[in-house]
Amino acid sequence: MIKTNKKPWKRIVRLIIRRSGQFLAACCPVKTWRGAIRDAFDRRVVRMFRPEIDTFIERYPSVMSEEDTLQALVEKRLSIARFGDGEFKLMVGEVHKSFQDVNPELNARMAQVLASNDPRLIVAIHPVREFETLGQVWHKFIIRIGDQVLKLLDLNRRYGSMGVFRRLDVEDSESFLERVRAVKQLWAERDIVLVVGKESRFVFEEELFNNCRSVSYVYGPRRNAFAEIDSLMNTVRTYDQKNHLILLVLGPTATVMAHELALEGYQAIDFGQMPGQFRKMRRRFFKDEESCGL
Repeated sequence: MIKTNKKPWKRIVRLIIRRSGQFLAACCPVKTWRGAIRDAFDRRVVRMFRPEIDTFIERYPSVMSEEDTLQALVEKRLSIARFGDGEFKLMVGEVHKSFQDVNPELNARMAQVLASNDPRLIVAIHPVREFETLGQVWHKFIIRIGDQVLKLLDLNRRYGSMGVFRRLDVEDSESFLERVRAVKQLWAERDIVLVVGKESRFVFEEELFNNCRSVSYVYGPRRNAFAEIDSLMNTVRTYDQKNHLILLVLGPTATVMAHELALEGYQAIDFGQMPGQFRKMRRRFFKDEESCGL
């Protein structure tokens, strides 16, 4: 049983601090100052809830490193379903800006994926390791719904890392190239099927996929893709399991599809927006160069 350290008065004070910060920011005429005001009030809330955040970190399940997660995907050709803050927000019914509305059926399907112990699938969650590396977004996430998230997880289980395709923000260009080359092993000399939202923010990066054999597309809706999951699954099934790697970029719907496709014998990767992160980090290390030599 998970013990919580809830203090109702803290929730009330948190609300007062947040409203005060929002009011002062709204009255400020300078955009950068408005952001600074909000950050200052957020930091005050985080300091107040530091004991609860530390307790969450202590209880949180073990998570594999990004390197070990990737190695299992490449060497064992496993599938992966990833749960980030967006998936957990939906599962606890939190309304927020998203490409997917809260949907009870989707939540039930995600719960099945989260509980799956199928050896063909890695269930991956956010790596929560220490306070300093979490960042303010996750600090606030823990304050709001941390107790609810812990109840969804098996605290004795070791999960994969959902950051396997996102953690490219290394210290130098050589480390960046090494990390990207490791990821590219997934589709080396393979036929890939990209399942993406039509007119979504996904942008194909030629340099990222220049070692695959072929690329095919399956398009879903930009918003609320779960409404068309059956049609999407049927389209993906027209590609054979042996020769095709399925890369899913459809938010929470990708999480569900990765699980179902894994059970049907595909290697399905809940991929997320790695090309965008790759483009951002390439610009950081290689400025305006069109290629980084991959």
